[in-house]
Order: sequence, then C-alpha cells, then structure tokens
Amino acid sequence: MGLGHSLVIALTLFCAGLQSLQALEWGYWGKYEPQNWPGVCKTGKKQSPIDIVTEDAIRTDLGALKFDRYDFAFTGTLVNNGHSVEVRLYGVPILLTGSTLSSTYIFEQMHFHWSAEHTVDGARDPLELHLVHYDKKYANLSEAAQHKGGIAVVAVLFELSVNDNLDLSPIVEATKMVSHWVGHSMMHIRTKMIPLWFLPKDHTTYYHYEGSLTTPECQESVMWFVMTEKLKVSEAQMNVFRHVESNNGTLKHNYRPVQNLGHRKVYHRLEGYVNAAFNVTWSVYTVLTILLIRFLYGNF
Repeated sequence: MGLGHSLVIALTLFCAGLQSLQALEWGYWGKYEPQNWPGVCKTGKKQSPIDIVTEDAIRTDLGALKFDRYDFAFTGTLVNNGHSVEVRLYGVPILLTGSTLSSTYIFEQMHFHWSAEHTVDGARDPLELHLVHYDKKYANLSEAAQHKGGIAVVAVLFELSVNDNLDLSPIVEATKMVSHWVGHSMMHIRTKMIPLWFLPKDHTTYYHYEGSLTTPECQESVMWFVMTEKLKVSEAQMNVFRHVESNNGTLKHNYRPVQNLGHRKVYHRLEGYVNAAFNVTWSVYTVLTILLIRFLYGNF
C-alpha cells in the first residue's frame, strides 16, 4: 500500500472520528438535550422552531415562491449524520426566489425531523422536511449562516395516512440501509429525485417568519417558509425514521421544542389577499366620499 493511499485512509478516519466527536456535543435527550445547547441557542431572541398560531398570523400576499428546476430529475445520496437523514442532489443548481427574498438562493440539502419541529395551533405532526437554501452571494452554507437572511428554509409538514407516500419510498428505503451507519457512509438513492415531489400541490400558500437554524449553532439567519398544505406519510414509513441510530442511541425523535416568538411577526401568504383588503378600503373610502358630498350639498 502506497504512502499516499495510507494518508487518504488516515485522513478519512480522522474526519469520521471528528464528525462522531462533534455529534456527541449535542443531541435531543439527556445532557445533550436542546435546553443545554450553548451560545445563541440559549440566548437568542429569534430562535426556531415556533408554534404558528393561525389566528395571530398576518394575512397578506407576500408574493409566490419560485421553485426553479424543482421539476428536474436529479441523482441523489442519503447519509445518516447522527442527527437526521440528509439528502443531497447532484446536477445543475436548484434555485429559490420570490416572496420576500431579495436574492437568489441555491439549494444545499434536505433533511427530516421526527416528530415535526414547527407546530400549528399547538398540534405537532409526525414528520417535517427542511429544504435548505443559501444566498448565492455567499460561498457556501456555512458562510451564509453568519449573515442575516443568508439562509432560506422551506419546511413541509407531513400528516399520517393509512397508505405509504410513494414519492417518499426511495428515501425510506435508503434510510433503512444507513440506519446504523452514523456519519460513515452514504447510500445512493435508487431512483432519480424530483424535488417538486416534496412540495404540496398547492405551494402558493405558506407561513413566513424570521428565525434561526434549529440545530447548533442556532444562527439567527434564516428566512422560514412553512407550507400551509401538508403531505402524507404512513406509520410504517415513520417507524423507519424512528429506528435511525445516532452516537447517543436510537433517534426516536430529533425535534427541537418550540421557541418563544417574542416580538416577531408571522405572516400567512394568501394569494390576492392584499387586493381584497384594498377593495374593502376603497369601498369604505367611496361610501365616506358620497356621505361627505351629500352633507356638503345639503348645506348649500
């Protein structure tokens, strides 16, 4: 065996060991649980996830999110990183624009949380998918995380169904294969992946707020878009996720509890809602104008 080959193996083992060490520094229970996460995770004022109170959300038309190349087919790999299962797609860049985003955001990866991290009116769904993007003006996700609005995450909630979600099946199959491979190996997903599969058919309506990453270091640099409509997942598929192993035992769950909303606003994007409000305002204005004219005319 040559010296170069030996160095490659040594470096690979070192990186795997380092990743395992880092995985031990935080988790979801015991001394590693979220309440013990350090730094901004503990002291931040714009932390995620949150409970979305539908009655308090400000209804407005922020504009549609534009999912560019989400309908393309990509090869993909899946890895058990010790905290979740993460999917990466390979090919031309996948882009996110529109809504309140002032730049173009590049798709980085997608991963799952079970149970869901965001709750809606206090109810927690069994699964949540995060599609993670970073602002193209930064070199990578790590750099973008250091800047306000540097990251845009589209979150999709899943509700239980008696039937398997067939679009999710290739990911579930790959998850079975890496359940015990914490941070060491990746699995090629057997079929090409079309990101559009993992968005609700109606992806025009969403909740939006400013928040943070939901894992350490919890940087407050995320523009969150939580889809209003949900996808389906079966109990059998959920059981596969719940048997994924971590360095600290089986990942029966990997969600961070909801955080205090504080003074932040949550917006509910509804197409055309601004126009409807404008029409109501215009109608009131028209009525008041007519009444004023009649009043003035009556005094002449």
